[in-house]
Amino acid sequence: MEILSFLRKIKNIFLIAILASHISPCDALASDQLKVIGQVVWAKGTVKAVLPNAEPRVLARRSEVYEHDTLTSDPAGTGEIVFTDNSVLSLRESSTVQIDHYNYNKGVAKGKDTFVMSVAKGGFRTVTGAISKNNPGGYKATTPVAIIGVSGTRYSIYFDAAKKSMAAKLDQGTIFISNPQGQIKLQRCMAGEGDCINHLYAQVRGRNVAPVIVKQEPAVFKVEPPLTTTNGFPDSGTTSPTTESSQPNTSTTTESSQPNASTTTEPSQSSTTTTTTTTDSSKSTIIEGSFCIN
Repeated sequence: MEILSFLRKIKNIFLIAILASHISPCDALASDQLKVIGQVVWAKGTVKAVLPNAEPRVLARRSEVYEHDTLTSDPAGTGEIVFTDNSVLSLRESSTVQIDHYNYNKGVAKGKDTFVMSVAKGGFRTVTGAISKNNPGGYKATTPVAIIGVSGTRYSIYFDAAKKSMAAKLDQGTIFISNPQGQIKLQRCMAGEGDCINHLYAQVRGRNVAPVIVKQEPAVFKVEPPLTTTNGFPDSGTTSPTTESSQPNTSTTTESSQPNASTTTEPSQSSTTTTTTTTDSSKSTIIEGSFCIN
């Protein structure tokens, strides 16, 4: 009996070893639950996302974006992402932007919401959402030369990695740009604000140089990727998205497992709860904390 018991144990160990040998690193990663924080509305050229210690994923319409993703675009690549707090970001060409921290839970204490991004090169246009409204101090976009804080706004930034300089443009609202040498405020005045003066553009020529307000629009903003989902802000971009561009509908996405590391141009959407209200795809609305790209 002891011999039979020993043989059974050996057999079980052998079977486990066989099964383990057929589990790929991608399958192992897929078992870890990741927080879905956004979804691609449209992509043009090559736009990728990569998580720490994972393979890059090519992003396409409906691709999911996760907390801690680093977003990259090639010289012809742009794309628009809508996040669960209703914020929207259009990535510029030749850019690298990391989502350092993202926390948004509708109905939870507002002071806990956070959205922190790091721009290593290039930049984006964005319309901020509920996080910056609920907890302005929890929203930051950082570059090697300055930090951007906001108060309900639409703005653009561009970081020139070669020159170690940054430019900023404000379309709506207020942003603060700071580094160890000082802080400035960009603002667009509302009608009837009396002595208010528009300050719409800024430059930072290095971490050891204070940010400055400039009167002329920096040349880098003459052509920008469009924001097709602007939460009521009129768009003035001059770069056209792909013809497959579409607005999100109203289904809820919460937790999703990590995607396979292979590059897929049309990954399927993953969600745990779906309550969809379909309207005209070009005019559908975003509900806070929920979306679904058709």
